[in-house]
Amino acid sequence: MKQNEKTRLVVMTALFAAITFVGTRINIPIGGNNHIIHVGDAVIYLAACLLPMPYAMASGAIGAGLADFTTPGCIIWMLPTMLIKPLLVPYFTCKANKFITKRHSIGLVLAGLTGTIGYIVAEGIIYGNFIAAFATLPAGLLQPIGSATVFLAVGYTFDTLHLKAKLKQQLKGDIG
Repeated sequence: MKQNEKTRLVVMTALFAAITFVGTRINIPIGGNNHIIHVGDAVIYLAACLLPMPYAMASGAIGAGLADFTTPGCIIWMLPTMLIKPLLVPYFTCKANKFITKRHSIGLVLAGLTGTIGYIVAEGIIYGNFIAAFATLPAGLLQPIGSATVFLAVGYTFDTLHLKAKLKQQLKGDIG
């Protein structure tokens, strides 16, 4: 990989981290134990469709982790977030020509379950009560459903505009 391409990847990773931060930081609190609904996961899914896996994992961990760090009452979730969000990325691939594919559609379900289960485990550890953590499952499922809906809408729009091919060319430096 050329240095110019690496630089573009790092810049795109930072951009996705910033968008993930904003998408996570703008949230709607629901239920107890600091549960929130946000679109940050949809941004992580989009990054996973464009960037190589380590870069997409880094953008998700950094963006969502910083959002927890700056959200009042949520700093306790920063470490779990930085461990869980990268686990959402492997269900997607940057090698497909489109955002909306069969793999990505299945990935939405698997990533949603991974995130939900990850936060139930984290909540059980943090509060010392896995039964109470499991009781928050209905509220916890709202988050991945919302992010999946946003990903599908944005992904369909981007596919209609053939944006993935253009962005991939930009990452390689083929377009000025």
